[in-house]
Amino acid sequence: MPTSHVHPLPAVPKLSRLGRALAGAQVLKETLSIIFLGLPLVKEAPLVLLSALPGVVLYLLHWHLALGRAGRVFATTVWAFTLLDELWGLLLFQELDSPTRSQVRLLHWSYFLGLAFILLALGELGWRWQRRQAKARRNVHHQALLAARQRH
Repeated sequence: MPTSHVHPLPAVPKLSRLGRALAGAQVLKETLSIIFLGLPLVKEAPLVLLSALPGVVLYLLHWHLALGRAGRVFATTVWAFTLLDELWGLLLFQELDSPTRSQVRLLHWSYFLGLAFILLALGELGWRWQRRQAKARRNVHHQALLAARQRH
């Protein structure tokens, strides 16, 4: 009777506590940005709401990340699109005819906090990916040494 050599699929690496915390911080920042920057912007130029739809999708995806339900590859994709969205939002806001001084100050805080969260999250994901790759290389090397010892 033939035996199966089916190996289980490796587990998808999940986000760390730091990754979930950064996603939660991004959600909080985005919530405050929506309240203090987005709503006044929509009142001034309602058509801007259409360009905010990608940001709303990212907002929901950050909730998904903060709850720890996503893998690292998915999180990397979300954070990369978040970076593009932050830059897009900055460009849109600078197109306003007359932002108030407080709006400009809030925009800068929002932009730099968002950029910090994004870069930290991407850096942490990259560091964890590198660690996982190094561990896999060590395991392959260790298995090769064991196989060589068993042959001799």
